Amino acid sequence: MPMELACCAYAPCGKELEHTTKPGARRKYCDNRCRRRAQGARDRARRTPASRTAKGQSSAIAFDIQGLAQQLLDEERCHAPLEVRFKLSKVLNREIRCYVAAAVQDEVAAGQEWAAIGEAIGVTAASARASWSEAKVAALLSTRPVRSARRGVSRQTPGAGTTRDWVFARPSGRLQRAGARVLRTYLTSLAEAGQVSVDDVAVQAGLPCDAVTLGLGGELIASWPVTYMLAALLGGQPLVLRTAWEVASGERVLGEQSAAEVRRCVGDVLRVLHVAAGEPDAQTLAALAHLAPDAVADVLAGVRIPDWPGTERLAAALGAEPGLVQPFWACWSSVEAVNGVRPDVG
Repeated sequence: MPMELACCAYAPCGKELEHTTKPGARRKYCDNRCRRRAQGARDRARRTPASRTAKGQSSAIAFDIQGLAQQLLDEERCHAPLEVRFKLSKVLNREIRCYVAAAVQDEVAAGQEWAAIGEAIGVTAASARASWSEAKVAALLSTRPVRSARRGVSRQTPGAGTTRDWVFARPSGRLQRAGARVLRTYLTSLAEAGQVSVDDVAVQAGLPCDAVTLGLGGELIASWPVTYMLAALLGGQPLVLRTAWEVASGERVLGEQSAAEVRRCVGDVLRVLHVAAGEPDAQTLAALAHLAPDAVADVLAGVRIPDWPGTERLAAALGAEPGLVQPFWACWSSVEAVNGVRPDVG
């Protein structure tokens, strides 16, 4: 049978079952407690509309499977303890079972006949229908822990060092968090001004909605291709985010760069805020920030940076919290101080 299990049928348990030579039906659960819990899950599934349980989940589950597989590969490469790799493999096995069930239900929801589904899988139509009925699939998916891969399985397994986020990473350090706030400012402004909902963006990007939400909120930093895609789907200018993303993801370490490179970084950050504000002209910004128009143009071009009061006023004129820019300005100022150069005054 395609759904035949070598472990407890209650997914959160997953305990391996001992094979027996006794006649009769094979055991599905390790004990009565798991049997009752599985029955409770089935009862809950029957009370839940199918569209809210199985339909459309296969893409999100595949997303998790890829992350778990990468995590398992990472643990293998660093020779993690067998216990860690074994637990990861059990979670991966469970996710694969959930994926198959969700994928079958997606096909059913799309109008596919059970005969065609059975033929694709290599079983009869009756066997496919019995193995992946709506109630069974809903019960299986209702026991699936939410965001298991993205929350980091390694945190739950002993001996597994630091969490490895395969598509999203958490910003650490003052400048990385500042870069994440810049990304959040721009992406949330797009989300608020645009006609595309976060749910629609998640569907178009092929990502779970919670991952998109955390990415837009700056709590997690996506890879550059994903960040680019999210900005594009929201109707923004992805390339303007490149420098802020490099800082947020840790690919660019400002303390290791020249004064000119750090200056350009400050200008890039201000340019993101400028685009997020609707790109007001230099004359308008100059009047609000009490700076010369050519000074504002030079700042946005990354040619020069005013002293902190001038930068603070410019950030406020762009509708941003000045504290958003301060870590970048402070880094540039310290690099300039080493070279004996003082910030310009607009």
